[in-house]
Amino acid sequence: MLVRPAVQQNPEQPSIPLEQPSPFQGALHNAVASGAGRQGIEAVSAQFAASADFAGTTAAVPLGTELDALADRLATAGATAEPTWTVVKKAITDVFGADAATVAATNDFTETLRRLRDSLIAIKVLQELHSLPIEALTRQLRTAELIADVAGGSPEGVPSGRLRRSVRLPIELGLTSKLSTRDAREELDKRRKSMVAERNTQIAGLLEEHETLRTAIAELADLGPDHIRSSALTPSAATAPPAVANLTQAVTSAASFTQALRQQQLGQQQRLAARAPDGVDGTVEAATGFAHLAHTLVEAKVIALPSRAAFTPTPLHELGFIMNGTGVEKLSGATQGLLKTRGIDPSTTPIDQITGNLENALAATVGKLEAVAGHPEKKSFVRMGDALITVSTPVTKGWGTIGTGGIEGFPYLPMDGSVPHTKGIVSPAGVADLLLVKQQLVAYEAVDVAHIENVLKGELKSREHSRREESETITLSETENSTSDEHELETTDRFEMTRETSETIKEDVALKAGLSISGSYGPTVEFAASAEGSYSRSKEEASKAASSFSQDVTERSSRKIAQRVLQRTTVRTLTETIEKNIHTLDNVKGTGHISGVYQWVNKVYRAQMFNYGLRMMFDFMVPEPAAFLIAALDQARNSALSLTKPPDFTLQPNQISESNYAYWVKVCGATDVAPPPEMYRTKTADFKGGGGESSANYNHSGQIAIDDGYRAVYGSVGRVGNKWEDDMSLDIVLGRRTQRLGLGEWLWTTNLDDERDAIPFALDSFHMSQVAVAIEVKTQRTDRALEKWRLETWSKLLTAHNAQVSAYEEKLAALKLQAGVVIRGRNPLSNQVTIQRELQKNCLSILTDQHFDLFDAVEDSPVNGLPQIDVSEAAKEGAYVRFFEHAFEWEHMTWISYPYFWGSKDQWDERLGYDDPDPAFVDFLQAGFARVTVPARPGFEGAIDHFLTFGEIWNGGPLPTISSPLYLPIADELAERLDRPGDEVPQGDPWTVRVPTNLVKLRADDALPKWEQNAQGEWVEA
Repeated sequence: MLVRPAVQQNPEQPSIPLEQPSPFQGALHNAVASGAGRQGIEAVSAQFAASADFAGTTAAVPLGTELDALADRLATAGATAEPTWTVVKKAITDVFGADAATVAATNDFTETLRRLRDSLIAIKVLQELHSLPIEALTRQLRTAELIADVAGGSPEGVPSGRLRRSVRLPIELGLTSKLSTRDAREELDKRRKSMVAERNTQIAGLLEEHETLRTAIAELADLGPDHIRSSALTPSAATAPPAVANLTQAVTSAASFTQALRQQQLGQQQRLAARAPDGVDGTVEAATGFAHLAHTLVEAKVIALPSRAAFTPTPLHELGFIMNGTGVEKLSGATQGLLKTRGIDPSTTPIDQITGNLENALAATVGKLEAVAGHPEKKSFVRMGDALITVSTPVTKGWGTIGTGGIEGFPYLPMDGSVPHTKGIVSPAGVADLLLVKQQLVAYEAVDVAHIENVLKGELKSREHSRREESETITLSETENSTSDEHELETTDRFEMTRETSETIKEDVALKAGLSISGSYGPTVEFAASAEGSYSRSKEEASKAASSFSQDVTERSSRKIAQRVLQRTTVRTLTETIEKNIHTLDNVKGTGHISGVYQWVNKVYRAQMFNYGLRMMFDFMVPEPAAFLIAALDQARNSALSLTKPPDFTLQPNQISESNYAYWVKVCGATDVAPPPEMYRTKTADFKGGGGESSANYNHSGQIAIDDGYRAVYGSVGRVGNKWEDDMSLDIVLGRRTQRLGLGEWLWTTNLDDERDAIPFALDSFHMSQVAVAIEVKTQRTDRALEKWRLETWSKLLTAHNAQVSAYEEKLAALKLQAGVVIRGRNPLSNQVTIQRELQKNCLSILTDQHFDLFDAVEDSPVNGLPQIDVSEAAKEGAYVRFFEHAFEWEHMTWISYPYFWGSKDQWDERLGYDDPDPAFVDFLQAGFARVTVPARPGFEGAIDHFLTFGEIWNGGPLPTISSPLYLPIADELAERLDRPGDEVPQGDPWTVRVPTNLVKLRADDALPKWEQNAQGEWVEA
């Protein structure tokens, strides 16, 4: 739009000020100063309107009749010619019977001016007084001011101009909108800012808490053996048996006893043999007696009963997996403060328990971050033909160093009320001729050469582009472990002494006397006797002594571990994309060279300027006018054409942590990711023995397996049992650490030496009738285990991400094929309507100082949930809508866009990336600012001024009736929208406008284009 310079106020016709030092205006000033605001001003004005000083009619002021007569006389004189100051002076004298100076000096004249000024203010303040003749009272005031001008000396200019002077309300009274939603909106904005600040503070606190917890866990993991409590190592003296039980002494004593017993037995046998009658063996009794004695002495068992040692419990905090004083001092002040805040005493709480508590707190902190900050998605759109495809991309940056998300916006905060009652700080730019440029598309024309394709004679150019992508990924991982272990152990120590003595004495006595006697008794018995004698004696003696020490070991341990770990990961991704493009230029049979000439295409418009007459103009500067439209297109959703674009996978293995891996699992859609390994794991072993003789001792050895990626850092061995003697003990070996538990010692704790894979242990008891041992080893996760988990997790995430990308690209390719021949963009006329509505909305926001938050005349039915009209709300909103649609000629709105660099700098690259075949629409989308000029509809100037002054529509009254000058018939409204010709007058000559496009046309021949100048001086293609 082209406009003349706005008509500014003539210095010779300044506005008439209504401010004066009257009691009424003094009361108004006091009401404003007291903070009573609009309500206080209305109360004072109502009190004045009820007084005798208020002029509700033209006859209510002392000189009302005379002022009306003078105004009529000057109007009559001005109908034929411009009245001079001489004519005005004569008219004053004729009407008042005195000159102007005399009239102005009277009390009636002063009272008339005072009452007119105060009355006009009261009428403007009170809505119920708007029906009073304010224009007639203003006419009286202008006429009285003209008399004062003449009395003070004829001013410059013409009298008729002085009679058209505007009236200025007292600005300092602050006569703003009667009912303002600005305060409500400001309160909402304040609430939103408070919520944002509170959330930012909460997020900052959670991130700080996260870092403190993470640091504390790392410090606990770095504690070394010197920082952990363990049992003191005390030396133990050797234990020796009594002298008589010494092995050498025992064997010697047994041999001496055997020798003595043998001598006694032989001597006794000899004496008995000497005294025994002939034919009687007297040694038998003696041998039997000594043998029984020896056997009884040797076979006799020692009778002994076990006893139980006294038990004094040791507090766990003295020997458990707990930090000592050095370890507590090593912790940083922040970690110590954290533990104190959480009620954890590091000097009495086991380290693994503290770590578990902090890890749970860390997980809870991450959960709170997700609830507060969330994981927003960035929306963008891709147009495929007429289809708008929404692309959602998760935001993966944010949350400080964790890097798992951004900040989600707050939900909409509704405002209370029906319609806005705010008004913007807007003033008319002035009164000017409304000049509009109308243009008609008359042609398309080919212009510059865009490309030339040459094909030589006999040449065949064929481009066949075939693209096929096929990828298949199958990953299968299966692990099976089966362990069967049978072990039997029984340990018995025996010390035995066997003594055996045998003595055989053979004596033969024979008498031979040369006499032989024989006889028989009956048929069966016969005897014979001879007398012959001889004496023979032989002695055989054997003495055996044996001492044996034996150890029988029998361990019975039946343990069968059948562990089947089946980890099967199958990722099968099959992507097949076939794209085939064939482009052939065949000049094999041609008679000459050929060329294909491509030209850019321009639109050709015919433009004409029209003058619509004088209008009150309003100028608006709209920042980033397409911001909402762009955001709306970005957020447009179509369930059938909605894609989720995977974010770029920039995650590195070392960036994966216990805090963010779950988020990435969700984003990548991975299903086979294992949780991170625990910081501590506990491995155990046990042993028991007993039931042997008092001379039996028990021992055992074995290994405790340590999980891969863990190291042994702390061990404890506890024993229970009964004793034979007070010198009982249990010797222990655990890794490279040793200890002897004596009488009254039940538990041993020790730091270990980072053993991996397995840690050996050995046990040996002494003078214990029964013993049971429990072994516990604390293992800590190594950096290698965490790094291994990170690499495995990263690999699985990458595989899942690649599958997502393949699925996305496949869907996008399918949509492209469905689009067929793509017609880019929309009809330019549709784009113009869109631009006009966006600009109208922005101008209304500036004009009314609101953002349409209260318009909700359609609500969901409580019965069936379907939309229905809120009748009372629709009535209020309808009046508001009609006022702003009728008060301005939106169809005559004109605008110009300013470059992108006047907008937000962080949006520059995005704005420059917008593309559309319609250059005017691209210009609008990229605009950083736009200047918009909107004309007021003739006849609505006063209503608009009332709104800008008081924030009230329709001059503070109801909707206009059909007889009101503010009533706009719907037929006229429709006709104006359809660009019905009116009283506009063409101004100047029409001209041609060429607008470049991004369309390309192939010329019918291969000749290069030429241009020549026609008779009108225009360059056209020859």
